[in-house]
Amino acid sequence: MKRGFTFLLVISLLVLGLILPRGARSLMVQMMAFSIFAMAYDISLGFTNQCSLGHSVFFGAGAYGTILPMLHWHFGVLPSVFIGFLLGLVLAFLTGLISVRLSEAYFVIVTAIFSAIFHLLAMDMTWLTGGDDGLSVTLPKIGFGPLKLSLYHPLGTYYFVLAFLLAGYLALRTIVGSPLGMIFVAIRENEKRTAFLGYNVRTYKLIAFLISGTFTALSGGLYAVSLRYATADFFSLYWSIIPIVWCLVGGLGTLIGPCIGVALMSLFQYYVSAWWTYYLVIFGVLILLILRVSRRGILGYFIGRGARGGWRL
Repeated sequence: MKRGFTFLLVISLLVLGLILPRGARSLMVQMMAFSIFAMAYDISLGFTNQCSLGHSVFFGAGAYGTILPMLHWHFGVLPSVFIGFLLGLVLAFLTGLISVRLSEAYFVIVTAIFSAIFHLLAMDMTWLTGGDDGLSVTLPKIGFGPLKLSLYHPLGTYYFVLAFLLAGYLALRTIVGSPLGMIFVAIRENEKRTAFLGYNVRTYKLIAFLISGTFTALSGGLYAVSLRYATADFFSLYWSIIPIVWCLVGGLGTLIGPCIGVALMSLFQYYVSAWWTYYLVIFGVLILLILRVSRRGILGYFIGRGARGGWRL
């Protein structure tokens, strides 16, 4: 059942790229990039109880790490995305070394401070980031032998981001289904007992933080590619808070659940904001109602209600 659902979902995404109108397809590209971000954040919050307010650092670093090599050194798109990915890994390691040693409250505060520092630096270093105005870039074609893929074609961007979404999901699903993922779950359920069993909890929390930050940077890079643009605003606290909302609404510790949160919030924002300025008030009420019904989010609610076959998403 699990494989059948996954296969159906992949086929649906492949077909949607062909039948959606241009505006809806652009929205789907954004949602797919954000879904990688949401799944990455779920590794931190949903599997190891690390509520970070510093993930905007990795999102912004991934965006600029991807844009700058293409803009200044004429790198290809794929090498640039990989550079953004590596930059996220480095920053996650450096910030994680400090953050994971702290208790939950101080962890939140320190990661928020990292977010504020990087946002201020990005705003001040206009020679590098462009500040509020940001930087735009011309995307080179991606070559596969004699074949060339243009990301200026709507279908090109759609399937480019979709390929990374599927690869990212498979990678993260493999991780959470491995012995490493089982240790993450053990930390989430009872950190003290996990430490008592001989596991170095800080080390495993750092590993989870590294995975989360690195894939967040990948999301930032893909989002920047889809926009052909990056701005210092990508480092703002907004990009640290929004993944928490995605995860809480969709369901923590499920990977797919946060993607549902992305879809709901993106669709709500896209359609409702067009006719009412205070749409966030309605969305806030909906979030409270969802969490009132199920603290595990939408997917957690349905899993708790009826999933008895042992399959997972």
